[in-house]
Amino acid sequence: MALAPHPFVIGQPFRHKYLDQALEYVANHSGVWLTTSDEIAAHYARTTAQEPA
Repeated sequence: MALAPHPFVIGQPFRHKYLDQALEYVANHSGVWLTTSDEIAAHYARTTAQEPA
């Protein structure tokens, strides 16, 4: 599951604690990989067989 909160929605100061709570809840489950889009792309490139050109 990708989480991409929109700045207009999550950028409100009173919502920060709710984002923190949600991320903590998700992160405390086994098998959760907290990562960036660059790390996902690197993982894909490493683990996907490349077709010869």
